[in-house]
Amino acid sequence: MRRLREQRGMSQNKLAAAAFMTPGHLSRIINDLRPPNPEIARQLDQALGTGGELTAMLRGPWIHNGGLWRPGDAEQLAAELATATPTAENAVNLAHQWLIAEPPQVTESRAGRRIGMGMVRTVETRVRQLRLMDDHVGGADTYAMVTAELTATINLLRDRSYTEEVGRRLLVAVGELCQLAGWTTSDAGRYAEAERIYLLGVSAAHAGGDPAGAANNLSSLAYQVANIGDPKHAITLARSAYAGARHGATPKSLALLGERVAWATARAGDARAAGRALAKVDADYDAQQSHHVEPDWVYWLSPEEIAVMAGRVWTQLRRPLRAVPILEQAIAGYGDDTGRETALYQSWMAESLVQANEPDRAAAAATKALRLSRRASSVRAEDRVALLRRQLRRHKGNAAVDAFLEESA
Repeated sequence: MRRLREQRGMSQNKLAAAAFMTPGHLSRIINDLRPPNPEIARQLDQALGTGGELTAMLRGPWIHNGGLWRPGDAEQLAAELATATPTAENAVNLAHQWLIAEPPQVTESRAGRRIGMGMVRTVETRVRQLRLMDDHVGGADTYAMVTAELTATINLLRDRSYTEEVGRRLLVAVGELCQLAGWTTSDAGRYAEAERIYLLGVSAAHAGGDPAGAANNLSSLAYQVANIGDPKHAITLARSAYAGARHGATPKSLALLGERVAWATARAGDARAAGRALAKVDADYDAQQSHHVEPDWVYWLSPEEIAVMAGRVWTQLRRPLRAVPILEQAIAGYGDDTGRETALYQSWMAESLVQANEPDRAAAAATKALRLSRRASSVRAEDRVALLRRQLRRHKGNAAVDAFLEESA
């Protein structure tokens, strides 16, 4: 509803009037304080001219027996959530549904002490689904969902019985969940908790015989430390992760781990080391061969993502002449459907343009970052916009800059 209203240029008060509602009632629906019923959805569809799109969304699996839940309903919802493909339009909705659906790990545990490979495959599917959801939903929205999934899976390991192979794959799944949970927890601004989760992931993946998964957790921690702590400590962590995985990881995995080495060295101000790390990232990525079976967690790494990291590294090192062309070309392929990531990328473009003393273009990119960050639910995106406000204040009096400062106030 919010997206459709903004596309049509309607204010919230105007939409409320057109849908025969009070502004307060509409505000409570928008802020998840009151659930919409079919009649309200029909009124909003008519006001927005959607042809019934909102009403159709209310026919989801979470409405059963007039809103009364039965024990089997949670299992049905969990199964349906595991097969729905997260998109920019439905990801937040899926995240909220996920929170009210009891994890199948809990349901399975009630059936008896022993669990089998079917439960393992269910957990692995849900990890993949959560990872895809994170592409569209910020940590503030996914934190509770992912940490609850992690807790339910750890409880399976602790309380149930299983074969050695089932236990090994569950440990690997816990390691992957820890990396995702650490990432979303960090994105929600809970840095100490994220560190504990990452280190748990290192242990779980190592115990499950997954050195690349352990390295992914350790290098993710390095990325956090580089951003909020001592970059020299981050370099040690990132290089240790890369070295530990070097003989067991795929080229694409190594490229991802190498990106975090490049970022840590850039944060430490070491341009020469950062340049070498970026070159190694390119070499690792180009070494991919068709027979390599890549882990799920590197699905998002692409030449465009590698270019964005290079642009970020050169921006961090205050080399705008190198950063701006890279970022311009890389960002051109991203739409607004990845709100948080595109907001972050636009923020780096804006910072690089500030360094190049181009306040008009910097303000334009900063405004894009601001508008995308509003729906990102990400502390990282909010912090980046706050940084741009501080950097652009010295250009007050420029019309584009003043407009950005006013809109972001």
